[in-house]
Amino acid sequence: MALLQNKGIQNEQYSVGKMTALLFRIVLLFSVSPLVYAESPVLLPDTLQMTGPAIAYQPREYVPTDEASVLSDEQIIADLQLLAGVGFRSLVTYSATDEMAKIPGIARKEGFDETIIMGIWDPFSSEEWRNAVKNAPFVDGYCIGNEGLDIRYTPEELAVKMEELRRLTGKPVTTSEPIDAYISGPHKEWLLKHSDWLFPIAHPYWANYADPAKGVAWVVAYHDLLVVLANRQVMLKEVGHPTVLPVGFNENRQTEFFQLLDSHRISFFFFEAFDQPWKGNTVEERRVEAYWGIFRADGTPKKVVPWITKKWGKL
Repeated sequence: MALLQNKGIQNEQYSVGKMTALLFRIVLLFSVSPLVYAESPVLLPDTLQMTGPAIAYQPREYVPTDEASVLSDEQIIADLQLLAGVGFRSLVTYSATDEMAKIPGIARKEGFDETIIMGIWDPFSSEEWRNAVKNAPFVDGYCIGNEGLDIRYTPEELAVKMEELRRLTGKPVTTSEPIDAYISGPHKEWLLKHSDWLFPIAHPYWANYADPAKGVAWVVAYHDLLVVLANRQVMLKEVGHPTVLPVGFNENRQTEFFQLLDSHRISFFFFEAFDQPWKGNTVEERRVEAYWGIFRADGTPKKVVPWITKKWGKL
C-alpha cells in the first residue's frame, strides 16, 4: 500500500495549501511547460482497455505471510463469483505463488472477460516466475513488484526481469510505485522508460485527505499531472478509502469517494475487494490497512456495493 507523503491522518485537518499549490502547478504546466504535447497522450496497450469496473483482488481467509494458510479453489471461486455478480470484469493480483497462480484461469471462467493483470511479488522467485509464464494465455499483462524499488530489488535487477518476461510471454509488463514517485522521485525517468504502461498507486489517506471530495481532487490532480508529464495514459493500480480507523473514515465516506472518483474519466482499480485483518497485525499506524475492502472479511457487503451493483452488476 502506498506511503505517498505523510503517514498519519490529522483528523479533519486538510492541507488546503498543498492542494492549491498542486493545482496551481498543473495550471502552470498546461500553460508554459515544453512537456505538454499538442497530440493526445499515448494510449494504453490495446489489451488493457476497460469498459467495466476493475478490482484489486487478494482472497479472503488467506494469509500470505502464514505458511499454514491454505487457499482452495472453492474459496477463489466463491470470491470471484461474488465480485463478478457486483459487476467487476477486470482484476489485478499481487503474486504468482502456487496458491495465487490459480486465480487468472478461474477468473476467466467466472466472467472476468476484460483486463487481468497478474502480479509477481518476488521477481527472484522461481515458483512465481514459472507460474507467471504458464498463465500467459489467461492474462493481459504483468506487474512485477509492488513498491519495492531499492527496497526489495534494484532498478537494474527489475529491468532485466521485466524484459525477460516480455520476451517469454509477449505480454506488456510494468511495475507499481506510489504516484509521486513517477513525478518527482529518484526513479521517475526509470519508471517512464521501463514500464509498458504506467500503473501507479494513489491513496489520499497517506496524503492526509480524509474528506472524499478533497481526496478525489488530490487523485485527479496527480493523475492529470502525470498524464501531461509522461504524455501517456495512466491506469491507477490502487485507489481506495478505508472504512475503519481513524475517526472520520467510514462506509458512507468510502461510498462518496468512489462515486466522485467515478465521475472522472480515469482508469482505476478499486482497492480492494475484501478487508484483510492480517494486515492490521503490525505497527499501530499500519492497522488501517486491514479495512480498505468494499466487502468485509466475512464477505458481507459494505455500503458502496449496492451502488456498484446498480451501475454495473450482472445480478
